[in-house]
Amino acid sequence: MAQSEFNRPLGFEGVQTDPEESYRAGYQHGTREMLRFLEETKTPGLERVKDWINNDLAAWRHDTQAEPIPPKL
Repeated sequence: MAQSEFNRPLGFEGVQTDPEESYRAGYQHGTREMLRFLEETKTPGLERVKDWINNDLAAWRHDTQAEPIPPKL
């Protein structure tokens, strides 16, 4: 398996070309699903969640030097 460009924890293994990238994409997808639910229920703090997903999380997903742990909300 080719070495990932992403900063990954030691011993991280996978069968995909770049499992870290797949993990980050899946994480972001999951938060977008959560956002759809929150939008339907008119949850307080929704703008804060939207900003986190669209800014912090999107930047983390594409930053090859970022830590493997997603940014906090």
